[in-house]
Amino acid sequence: MFWRGVPKDVYDEKRHVFRLTTVDENADNLTRLVEVVRQVNPTAPIILTLSPVPLLATFREISCLTADCVSKSVLRVALDQVMSRRLEGCSTGRHSRS
Repeated sequence: MFWRGVPKDVYDEKRHVFRLTTVDENADNLTRLVEVVRQVNPTAPIILTLSPVPLLATFREISCLTADCVSKSVLRVALDQVMSRRLEGCSTGRHSRS
């Protein structure tokens, strides 16, 4: 997985594809991340946040503004799902939940 695109020197069209992640994939990944942190430090406070930095480009055939809105919306719903699980020691930075 590459966060800014596949570097030209390693790109292989048979191996690398662009796809959007789903709400469920992101929620599951965030939950797993919390589990991994808990294995290392059971009492570490965890703050989940969504970056306000907009996308500057997209691989999709839609405007950057639309792609940014969709991307952030998917992540925001995933964060909401994770927070509804009330995982110990996790917050969104606004309202602490234990």
